[in-house]
Amino acid sequence: METLDFQAPVDDLEPLRDIVGGAQVVALGESSHHIREFYQVRHRILRFLVERCGFEVYALEAPFTQGQVLDSWVQGGPGTVEQAAAEGIALSLGQCREMHETLRWIREHNRAAAGPPLRCVGTDLPGSAASPLPALEELAGYLRWAAPEALPVLEEAVRVVRRFDDPVVFAALGRYENIDPGQRDVLTGALSRLMAHMRRLALVQRARGHGAEHETAMWHLRGAWYLDHLHRANAAEGFESASTFRDVYMAESVLRLVEGGARVVLAAHNWHIQRTPTMDSQERLLLPAGVHLAAALGDGYRAIGVTSSLGRTTVLGEPTPQRPQGAWYGAPLPPPAEGSIEAAFSTDRLWTLADLRAARPQIHDAASFRHSRMADYFLDLPVFEAFDAIAHVSRTTGTDHVLERAAR
Repeated sequence: METLDFQAPVDDLEPLRDIVGGAQVVALGESSHHIREFYQVRHRILRFLVERCGFEVYALEAPFTQGQVLDSWVQGGPGTVEQAAAEGIALSLGQCREMHETLRWIREHNRAAAGPPLRCVGTDLPGSAASPLPALEELAGYLRWAAPEALPVLEEAVRVVRRFDDPVVFAALGRYENIDPGQRDVLTGALSRLMAHMRRLALVQRARGHGAEHETAMWHLRGAWYLDHLHRANAAEGFESASTFRDVYMAESVLRLVEGGARVVLAAHNWHIQRTPTMDSQERLLLPAGVHLAAALGDGYRAIGVTSSLGRTTVLGEPTPQRPQGAWYGAPLPPPAEGSIEAAFSTDRLWTLADLRAARPQIHDAASFRHSRMADYFLDLPVFEAFDAIAHVSRTTGTDHVLERAAR
């Protein structure tokens, strides 16, 4: 591939047709967050999938609840792209020019399109694993007119949540651990009662013509419920294992869109989209979102990992006063490790798209590729099983949001 230009024609991406086939979900990864070229690769692939293949939803590694602002904005809603991206995408992943360009393109596409709009939605837990309060506040707005009898139970949950509410993920997790176990049980019990009550009301609300509103409110609540279990698991077994509650919810959010008839492009980290399970440091089985999606959709799911060989990567480091959720810092990109998929690519092209599905029968040593980048180190995984294709960028740089440690 010879260009990463947002505006350039996408004719060079025609090989994607064979990779995608009739898939309902195509996942686009990245080996590190906040990499300029990865945003550009995903933007170009998104354009091809929308313009040439008829995909209808761009689903992001962003909170479902807060991400509602994105869908509103790309369909002509008020505010600036900077505001929508900052409010709708957690961990500052929307705060860069490249993400703004993508959102502007979607909005312009929708303005000019004769058919249904291209949607842009979040799939992740509230705050991407921070506080469930935003989801519970959305639920409260629904309950006030649809089921006011459930509001006292909701208030029980909110009173506990306010004790650890924080938009910063690890701050919220730390504050939760200081909550009395009895209060944790109050929160879990209240959320369980709310889930049961909402389930019981589903048929009634559909009959009254409010099925869509009820389903959306239920999804806010489901995010809060999963996040409560993530907080509990983090306190008991650590974040690595607990965080897979995010993956369950992300996968279910995508499947919910598919069940509605949409073809979905999912943009998330390579770790989330891989088709294969992995183990944590305690030898506990971890199931990324891609494992759930592959199990549910089979051949209807495609995972395209995105990685690089040269240049810079990013790491999430200690926060600054201006960036209390944690600052992204530039870091050296180690050379490709032996046995890594990155070592298989030449760096004389700007970027390359490799169809691993087609290559599997032809590559006698496919099983030997056991490593792929994860920020500034290499993750052990069976690459040819984990991904259907790899987009390899020769050289990468950080976005304009990334800080260099020497400049602190």
